[in-house]
Amino acid sequence: MTAIKRPNLVRKHPVALVCSLLCVGLALAIYFRKDAQVQALAELDDKISQGNHLKENVDNANSLNKADRLDEQYAVLTQVIQSIEARLVHADQLAINLQYFYKLESETQTKLTNLSQTGVVVSGKNTGKTSYVRVGYAIGVQGTYPQLLDFVRRVENGDHFSRVVGMVLSSAGDDESAPKNTGTISLNLNLELLGLP
Repeated sequence: MTAIKRPNLVRKHPVALVCSLLCVGLALAIYFRKDAQVQALAELDDKISQGNHLKENVDNANSLNKADRLDEQYAVLTQVIQSIEARLVHADQLAINLQYFYKLESETQTKLTNLSQTGVVVSGKNTGKTSYVRVGYAIGVQGTYPQLLDFVRRVENGDHFSRVVGMVLSSAGDDESAPKNTGTISLNLNLELLGLP
């Protein structure tokens, strides 16, 4: 083409020339922007998941953030603490603590041969006024096997939190106070009750 024919081509087909240049420009833009599109889609997915997470947090906060909900939770916790503290023994109230075992004796129709509070066991770091301690007891009891089993079950499931440290079950035939040939056996029990000092 000569210089004279070029202007004629531009003048004869201006729309086609503009469309051709536009197509080439768009093809180059698509080629260079293809990587940016993948990154933009990944960023969009990330923003959508973050938005859904924030929406769930806001919905949960609206249902849990009410003052009466906190008051209800506080009331439940207070009741639980009171029920736990009602089941604790006080190490300095020896008569009341021993009365618990005398009550079990009468309920199970056994005979207590030995009952003593062995002391307070402090475990771990007990600082503050709400620290719990273990109050130890040494118990000797006689009765039939079902009666002794009932006694142990009542101690384990009784009014106080308890832990059996050790027990010895033996024949009561060696004891002169025990009736002969009645199936009476002796149980020596070491246990701890959860309490306050």
